Amino acid sequence: MSPKTKLAALLALFILPTLASFAVFYWFPPASSANYGTLIVPALPLPKEAWARIDGQPGEPATALAGRWLLVTRVSGPCAEACRARLHAMKQARLILGREQDRVVRVVLAEDGAPPAADVVQAFAGTVWIDARSSAWKTMLPGGGDANVDRIYGVDPLRNAFIYYGADADIQRLAKDLKKVLKASQIG
Repeated sequence: MSPKTKLAALLALFILPTLASFAVFYWFPPASSANYGTLIVPALPLPKEAWARIDGQPGEPATALAGRWLLVTRVSGPCAEACRARLHAMKQARLILGREQDRVVRVVLAEDGAPPAADVVQAFAGTVWIDARSSAWKTMLPGGGDANVDRIYGVDPLRNAFIYYGADADIQRLAKDLKKVLKASQIG
């Protein structure tokens, strides 16, 4: 084998893997993100508000929610089947977190200010129901108006809405997103 052939083989040995990696990257692009929910970019800062609980449970919402991650949904009118499905998804996703579940609080913004039915409060114990008739959150959350009533929002302890899920959110994937965020975060 001549020295020129050896040099060409050596160059090919080092250049081909680099060319192959560029080809794979551009012809088979990686997935755009690893999260299930839709990220809110940039994260939306939400104002701190003085809320009143309407679920008949003791305690101030401000102290129950301070420094905690929130799963927030909105309800307008009585909690029908779609509302119960969202509450179930929020409850199960939080339970899947295991020992980290204490860092997450489930919150329902009741837009009409009507207290929830007793069976709903019992079925979804631990959920904080808030009178949101005058809340700025209901208009600030992405989608505005009635379009975002069927969504589940993730809010960090600094009160930034950072992600949302559709009405038919997959519980396992929602919990997986929460696990990633809680693992990466040192707050809340």
